[in-house]
Order: sequence, then C-alpha cells, then structure tokens
Amino acid sequence: MPDQKVKYANFPERELKVVIGANINAASTKTLSRLSIGTYEMSFIQQERGKITADAARTALNHVARPLGLTVSSEPSRDFVTALTAVNAEHKFQVWVTTPFELTQSGHIIWVKYSELGGEKKLGVTFKLATGFTVDDIEPLIRNAQKNAATLPEGEPFVLKGNPPPRFAKKAAPAAADAAPVEGAAAEAAPAEPPAG
Repeated sequence: MPDQKVKYANFPERELKVVIGANINAASTKTLSRLSIGTYEMSFIQQERGKITADAARTALNHVARPLGLTVSSEPSRDFVTALTAVNAEHKFQVWVTTPFELTQSGHIIWVKYSELGGEKKLGVTFKLATGFTVDDIEPLIRNAQKNAATLPEGEPFVLKGNPPPRFAKKAAPAAADAAPVEGAAAEAAPAEPPAG
C-alpha cells in the first residue's frame, strides 16, 4: 500500500507544524489547509459573527483561566478575528479565531493550543469549524486541548486525530467484556426487570 501524502494544517503558529491525521473528514481536511481572508476583507455580516465568536472565546478562556490563576491577554491581528493568550508559570493556552475563507461564507475555525511550561512540556492542539460559536462550544474545546496534550519529540509535528467511525468502537467492546468477566458475571446475576407497561 502506498504511503499517504502528509497534509499540513494552516496552523496559526509557524514554529509548530500540525499534520492532519486519521479520521478527519475530507471537507474538514480541505478547509484546515486553506488560507482564510484577512480581517479587512470581511463583510459586515462576517464581522458581526466574528465579534460574537471572539466574545464567546474570551468568556470561555476566562472560565478556564480563573481557577488555574492564569492571566488572559489579547493581541491585535489583521489575520485573525481574535488572538487570546492565558498564561502562568505552569500552563499556557492560546486561542485563535480565524477569519472566513471566502467573502460569501461565514464558516471559520477556532484553534486552541495548550502548552505545559514545566514538567513534561506537553503540547495539545484542538480545532473546531463552524459558522457560529457559543461559550458552550469553545470551553470544552479549550479543556480538550489540555486533556489531549502529549509530549512531542523535538522537531516532530503535532498530529490532529479525528473520532474513529462507530463500527470500529463496536468491535473493541466485546474484547473489553472478555477481559473483565467479573463485571459480566455480576450483571448476569442481577435479576432482570420486568418490562414496563
């Protein structure tokens, strides 16, 4: 089988290379590698939606930053709707809201990068593509960047991984049940409830 061509995402930071990995659909793969338009080219509707997303991103980052004692700051950019950073001595979160990819559409990407500044120096990257975002969409994305963080060898790219199709998850479930017969035996010993109705 021939090796698949490595596809790089258009990640906001040039120092970190991000590779589009397995189980990410073709539409997302194509979009992740595209260039977005700048903030000056955005239409009025795109600017409005971008501001709503930027405000939601700031609120979500504040929710994550407050318990950890992080300092949140933003930096003006003509390439992004907003670029936020939350940092302390141990953790660093960076959030970028990209501009849309065409003048006629409003879909944009939120990129989140988590860096562990001490310890194992773990790194995590997550993204989400949509036309509009709320705080409830962005906050789990920020937390997932930290949860999925891994130690990268020097110079290695970070690989984005999608969710595997459900058919693979079903095949793995019986193997887990065989490994733990004690739990299965307890479930069989419990009396079955009569059907309601």
